[in-house]
Amino acid sequence: MPDIAMDYTLLNDVAIKARSLKDQVNEARTGNPVTAEQIGPTDAYSAVRSFYWTWHSAFRRSEEKLESLAKLYEGVAKGWAKWDFNLAVEANKQAAAITAELWAVDKARYDQWQKLVAEGKVDPNDPDAPKDPGERPTTFTSQDGNGNSTTTTYTYGPDGKPTSITTQVTSASGLTTTETTNYRPDGSYDSTATDAAGNVTVSEGNVTTTESGNVKTTTNDFRSTTTDTDGEETVTTGKTTSNYDSSTGTRTSNSSYTTTGPDENGDVRTVKGTVDSTVDARGNETTTTTEVKEDGSGTRTVKTPDGRTEKWVSDSADENTGWRLAP
Repeated sequence: MPDIAMDYTLLNDVAIKARSLKDQVNEARTGNPVTAEQIGPTDAYSAVRSFYWTWHSAFRRSEEKLESLAKLYEGVAKGWAKWDFNLAVEANKQAAAITAELWAVDKARYDQWQKLVAEGKVDPNDPDAPKDPGERPTTFTSQDGNGNSTTTTYTYGPDGKPTSITTQVTSASGLTTTETTNYRPDGSYDSTATDAAGNVTVSEGNVTTTESGNVKTTTNDFRSTTTDTDGEETVTTGKTTSNYDSSTGTRTSNSSYTTTGPDENGDVRTVKGTVDSTVDARGNETTTTTEVKEDGSGTRTVKTPDGRTEKWVSDSADENTGWRLAP
C-alpha cells in the first residue's frame, strides 16, 4: 500500500478562507451595497438594485455551501492533525525525558569529579574532566521546518523530580493541542489535554513502582473523561502494568481498559480493550491492540518493528476465536 501524505495545514487554510469568503458574500447579501447618490442616474441605480435582489437567494445558498465546505475541510484537517499531534506529543516528551536523564547523568559525574578535586585525588586542570552541565533544562522544543513546532516544559520539585509536564503542538496555520500533567509525591497524578478538534480529556490516576531483582514493575490505575465539542462524554477506566528487566534491556507492558461513550452514530456503546507491548534491548517494539464490542465482535491490530500494521476482525472476539485478516 502506498504511503499517504496529508497536508492538514493547507486543509485548515482552505477552511479559513472559505469562511472568509462566506462572510464577504453575507456582507454583499445583507448590506446596502450602493446608494443612488453613488451611482447617479435612476436607471443605473435600479439596475444594480435589481441585480442584488435577483441574486439574493443564490448568495444565501453560496453562504451555506461555503460553510459546509469549511466544515468539511476543517473536520478532515483537525482529524489528521489530532492523530499527527498525538505522535508529536509523545515523541517530544520522550526526547525531553531523555535529555533530562542525560543532564542528570552529566550532573552526577560533574559533582563526583568536584568531590574528588576537593579531596585532592584528581588533577583539577585535567582537560578530560567532566564539564559543568549548567542549569537543569526545563524547556524542549522541536520544529519540522514547515512552521510546525512542539514544546515540552518541565517544572521540578526540591528533590529534582518533575511536578508537572506541559506539551503544546502548534501548526503553521494555528491548529494547536495542549497537554498538562501534574505529579504528586504519593504517586497520584492528574492531566488535562485539549486536542486539535477542541475535545478536552481530563485524566487522573495513581502510579506505584516495585522492584524485585533486575525487574522493575510499574502499575498505573487510571480514569479519563473526554468531552467533545458537542458536550458528549466518553469515559475510560483501566490499568497498565509494565515490567522492565535491566539485565536484558527488555520492557513488556499490558493495559486493560473499558470505554463507554457515543459511537459515530451517537449511540452509547461500551468497548473493552487490551494493549500488549514488547520492546527489546534495541528498541524494537511490537504492539497488539484488541477491542471487543458488546455484541462480542471485535478488532485486533498488530504493529511490528518494521512499520507494518495488520488488522484482524472476529465475530467472536469475546471468546478469542474466529480471527481473520480484515479485508
